[in-house]
Amino acid sequence: MKTRILICFVLIGFLSAYKNTGAVCFANISHPALNRMSIRNHSIHIAGPNINKRAATNYKHCPNISKYKAQPAALDSITKLLRIQLYLDQYNYDEIVIGFNSGAKTTYDFNEDSKYLPGINAPEGLSSYSSDGVPLSINLVPLPKQHPEIIKLNVEAENSGPFTFKRTQLDQIPQNYNIWLKDNYKKDSVNLRLDSNYAFIVNKADSATFGSSRFSVVINQEPTPAFKLLDFNVTKAATGAQIFWNTQNETNSTTFAIERSNDGGVIFETLDCLKSSASGNYSYTDNNPPAASDEYRLKITDLNGAVTFSNTVTVIFGNTTKLITGNISIFPNPTSNMINIAINQGSNNNSASTLTTQSTSSFLSLAANTNLSYSINIVSISGGIIKTVTSSAAIWQGDIVNLLPGTYIITVINNNDKKLVGRSTFVKL
Repeated sequence: MKTRILICFVLIGFLSAYKNTGAVCFANISHPALNRMSIRNHSIHIAGPNINKRAATNYKHCPNISKYKAQPAALDSITKLLRIQLYLDQYNYDEIVIGFNSGAKTTYDFNEDSKYLPGINAPEGLSSYSSDGVPLSINLVPLPKQHPEIIKLNVEAENSGPFTFKRTQLDQIPQNYNIWLKDNYKKDSVNLRLDSNYAFIVNKADSATFGSSRFSVVINQEPTPAFKLLDFNVTKAATGAQIFWNTQNETNSTTFAIERSNDGGVIFETLDCLKSSASGNYSYTDNNPPAASDEYRLKITDLNGAVTFSNTVTVIFGNTTKLITGNISIFPNPTSNMINIAINQGSNNNSASTLTTQSTSSFLSLAANTNLSYSINIVSISGGIIKTVTSSAAIWQGDIVNLLPGTYIITVINNNDKKLVGRSTFVKL
């Protein structure tokens, strides 16, 4: 007994020295080397329960942690924690952490998890298993999607007697997830959202009452109506681009990233990220849109980390009277029903070469170049795209009967290099 007490005080002094020098940050349990030093509680039971409470603390920023190990880039910044304690008495208990992070893996990962280290002559022990069978004190897993996540628990006991599972922490995990403690021996289960304690008996003469086959934690997602983006629209306004969207069946874990491209959709930059308010109606103003043909879209990330994109809406900003007319020709102009567009394939985007207006028959001699592709946009004078077509030929003919009378802008973009070929106007009678 004296030897055990001496070992305990030596360990306490060692840990305190590290903590006082700032070399160890116990608040961040994701660091594997630190986990091994801090998580095993019952190896120093005699020191009392205060040491045990260091076992698994909330994930927090640790300023010194970068000196020792970079945090895994794949993990999300927020991990939801479930703490479960195997309680024998006020001096003898053990605690594990199951963390929920969409970037985590179910298999053991040195950078995410901490292995279970048995205590010396400890009267109890508790660990959870990774999906590849490694016993852990800290176990990070993603929230399940279609299929439940089953995490086996291992209960160790030196003697027969009563024990209690205590749920000591449960972060704000989305309400559409059920979290159960399942007892295979008693054919029973408890909802850990509602019940924080579960009492049971260990009989050392019956191996089914302890070990790794009796208990498990089961997490499953309740079927919910699928998220739906009802519409996504962008309009040109005096203050910039007004962006609106409406949704159905969103959760408070849905995030919306507003993205913009001004190079024909080659590169999208993120303007801002909004967290779901469950209102179903959202708006955003881009106050500084580039003087170009700007494309907007919505990047939607659900609670499982799945990403979808909205439709893309294009709005043209800048001085629309500054037209590049040399590379394209529009005829007849004005027109009431049909319009023809001819493209000078030999000119570059900044060319000022002129195409004189000719009859349709003279342009039919221009052969289609299968190596080229053009996006032809008919744009209203307010900047909204009315119609978009793709053509691999140097000429295109379109029906504009349904357009309202007025002035329209034609833009032609080379799809190979996403550069503007030409821009001009026509009048619909």
